[in-house]
Amino acid sequence: MCWNSLSVVVYSVVFCALLDFGPSRVLADEPSYEGNTTVRDGDPFKITCRVSMFQVIKWQKDGHTLVTGEHYNISEAVTNDNMFVSTIMANSASSMHSGAYRCTTQYNKFHVLYVVTAQATIKANYDYGDNHKIGEYKSKLTLICNIDGTQDPEYIWKWFKGDNQITTDSEDPHHVDVSGNTLVVNRFVENDAGQYTCSLFSSKNSPIDKKVFNVVLKPYMKLPKTATFIEGEKMELECIVYGVPTPEVSWKFENTTLVPSEHIKFLPNKKNITNAILVLDPITMKDRGNFICSGKNSVVYEPVHSGASYVRIKDKMAALWPFLGICAEVIVLCLVIFIYEKKRNKAEFEESDTDQGPETNNANDHSGGDVRHRK
Repeated sequence: MCWNSLSVVVYSVVFCALLDFGPSRVLADEPSYEGNTTVRDGDPFKITCRVSMFQVIKWQKDGHTLVTGEHYNISEAVTNDNMFVSTIMANSASSMHSGAYRCTTQYNKFHVLYVVTAQATIKANYDYGDNHKIGEYKSKLTLICNIDGTQDPEYIWKWFKGDNQITTDSEDPHHVDVSGNTLVVNRFVENDAGQYTCSLFSSKNSPIDKKVFNVVLKPYMKLPKTATFIEGEKMELECIVYGVPTPEVSWKFENTTLVPSEHIKFLPNKKNITNAILVLDPITMKDRGNFICSGKNSVVYEPVHSGASYVRIKDKMAALWPFLGICAEVIVLCLVIFIYEKKRNKAEFEESDTDQGPETNNANDHSGGDVRHRK
């Protein structure tokens, strides 16, 4: 009987305690959630959980416990109606934040968050399928990355060469110009070849997509328009070569491909480009004609040709003939002068003799008359 009375007292105390806590204490212990359900990649998000004070706050995502750290910030507070309010947030959402969240392990009620990656991909103006772009020597090169998808005005473009970010060159602003999704090299040379990357970022600086350009320099070949050599001497004809990767050089004489022989040799130039210098030793009259050098590399398979260089061959005595001609002209001129002077002197002598005869006779006549007159 005493035991039954004690039980009644205990139940009465518990019942009164429950009445004192009110319905919110008993019925509201199932958590409720507020916050983002979808968020764009790179944007901030937060999820708020309200739960009764009878529950223990323990945030999980997909069954894995979360704590305040590098990827999340978690805060807790108590409301005036004796409820726990806990908030989990992140400043920049990424794909790792997608999942089912809950703030207590005592109920299988979740808040699902979807992180939407920007639906944008990049298309680049490649010249060849495997991300190659071909630049021509001392010409303008333009790299363009276009967005294939939704254009967001808050997207940020960044350009890199290797690991270094490229901006408009302050020392030489006319050489490289970067403007959004476009990079322009105004005067492309060998040093400009390399790996370029255009990268697209969200407004929160989260990477969205990127494209890599393997920029090469198309072979550039040049020969002098004409060249003159003396027969029997050694001829060295250098082909000016630019290109990245380094071109393979070949030579033609008229329509004949030249190969090494006792008469024909090839030498590297100062940049150590094989076959850049053609040597003919000795050169003969048969070597007079048009020479062409050609180049190709591992990217540009079609040979690029130089302009034709016309080689003139002079005879060994070529330098002597002008001298002999001058000597002959001098000799002829001297003979003409000599003959002319000789004829002129003879004519003057005869004229002097003719003029002297009558004067002498007159003089004799006068003298004779005078003599006779005296007598």
